[in-house]
Amino acid sequence: MELTGKNEKYAKIFSKQYWRDAAAQTHDAKMITLAALIVALRIVVKLFKIPIAAGLSITLDAYVNSLGSIVYGPVMGLFVGLISDSLGQVLTGKMHEFFPPYAIIEMTSSFIFGLFFWRRKITISRALWAKFTVNLVCNIIMTSIVTKWMYAVFYGVERAEAYNLINGVRIVKNLVLFPLEAMIILIVLSAAVPVLSHLGLVDRHFCFVDTPRSKKRTAIYIMLLSVFSVALVVLYVLFLKDFVSDLGIKLL
Repeated sequence: MELTGKNEKYAKIFSKQYWRDAAAQTHDAKMITLAALIVALRIVVKLFKIPIAAGLSITLDAYVNSLGSIVYGPVMGLFVGLISDSLGQVLTGKMHEFFPPYAIIEMTSSFIFGLFFWRRKITISRALWAKFTVNLVCNIIMTSIVTKWMYAVFYGVERAEAYNLINGVRIVKNLVLFPLEAMIILIVLSAAVPVLSHLGLVDRHFCFVDTPRSKKRTAIYIMLLSVFSVALVVLYVLFLKDFVSDLGIKLL
């Protein structure tokens, strides 16, 4: 379905109206309530990790994060990321591990998901690019920099110098996991949009193409992505993990 008129203007990420609307979510009582629920969920799910193979595990935070992003967008996402990280450290008794710059990573991931999913159609390519961007920018680049910074502050220069910004195993893990994570995001968001649309929280036209043909195509993509994801995980466990470890790619 083509978006015309008002909807077309809203759909353009570089339009002034898009950012006015995104900022307006921070003053909407319904959105603030939902954001509070997402914060609570993110704090809870961070306590759990799901092991999927030797040396690989996934957390549920990305799926809760992306679910919130399709409702309230990138600007509100910044506040959700900040509060969920800071409050999470307090409520989970991890204040001894608290390092404020880590909140910037949480804010960035929420912002990225908002850019990809708010008032956008949910597609396999968008889910893939969103999770790849988050893994690259937040998990690989920003986490490495902030962790090295944290070591320098809390443990001294020598410990910080021993921490390698570029680590082959970390990079490969994130690249291996992102197709699987993107597939789960696609399933979660596609299932949630009809419910959220019924509640008046999202516009179905922005988020999901609800035709039999598109549903069939999405189902095929999910199956193919599932096979590809499983193959990557198996490849990592049987070959890549030891291969990358033996190479010892560690720089900076």
